[in-house]
Amino acid sequence: MLPGFGGGPDQPVLVQLAAALRARGVSSIRASLSRGRVSPGLEREVEEAGELAESDPMIEAYVGRSFGGRVLARLALTMFPRALVLLGYPVRSASGARRVEDEGVLELVGCPTLIVQGSRDPLGPIRTFRRLARTNERLELHLLPGATHHFGRRQAEAVSTAAEWLVDKLS
Repeated sequence: MLPGFGGGPDQPVLVQLAAALRARGVSSIRASLSRGRVSPGLEREVEEAGELAESDPMIEAYVGRSFGGRVLARLALTMFPRALVLLGYPVRSASGARRVEDEGVLELVGCPTLIVQGSRDPLGPIRTFRRLARTNERLELHLLPGATHHFGRRQAEAVSTAAEWLVDKLS
């Protein structure tokens, strides 16, 4: 599990998801990436995440929160997990600019992928995810009505949905 930009492994949504998975008999590892300026194409971050994944051959799935999802979706194109969960995947920048490369990654992901997205997330317009899900049958979209990028009061639903989906895909 990787956190959002600048976050650490103790991001609340990741801590809660780890606990939900543990209660269902699934172990998890929460990690973070080196901080600093983002590399072009997220190359350095994907390489670092790949090293983390290679360090434990028991890793079967990836979970990324926001920026962590951007990194792990790219990693899933070369190191193939059994499942990928993206919690609040940002296909727009904070200024509202499209991240065409991030959309392209989702078009190519080959593993079962769950996108948990707030319906009012300005970084992840729902119409974009619906279009991408029509393009790539491996994508599943779970909307959190009224939630923004940080899920707020819908975080427990996001965690429960992700945990149940992962357990189903990994069993």
